[in-house]
Amino acid sequence: MKKTNITLIIGIILVLLVAMFGSRFVKTIPAGHAGVAMLFGEVVTEPFGSGLHFPVNPLYEWFLYDIREDTITEQANVPSQDQLQTSIDVSVRFRINEAIIPETFQNFGSKERLVEKQLVPALRSILRETGKTVERAENFFLEETQTLLQQTLVDSL
Repeated sequence: MKKTNITLIIGIILVLLVAMFGSRFVKTIPAGHAGVAMLFGEVVTEPFGSGLHFPVNPLYEWFLYDIREDTITEQANVPSQDQLQTSIDVSVRFRINEAIIPETFQNFGSKERLVEKQLVPALRSILRETGKTVERAENFFLEETQTLLQQTLVDSL
């Protein structure tokens, strides 16, 4: 075989390898998302923000978090000091902090699980504890009570 044929074959093999595995060295994270990488079951502590990331370890397994502002609506029965339950509808707007995405992923997994296991129970607990400071159930309709509930939620969450 001629030397040019061997060079051509090696060149074709290299082009095929780059075409097959080259995309594993590049990761694009869409706008409004953050990426978490995992290598052999260990979460990489560096968060990956939106945009193009090159080079990245081709063995990373990727998980994306939607970090745009989101809203949950929750209905809770809140007791007052007069032992009556008042049903309250609460909407909470939240956004996950991109800097703590790896820790969040390691502790909770998906965003839905984070909301289910962390945000909703904390919200209900804060509502119940704050409701216990209200003397009568009809006071929940007063503006000052609603302001107190709102401020307590903002400070606590």
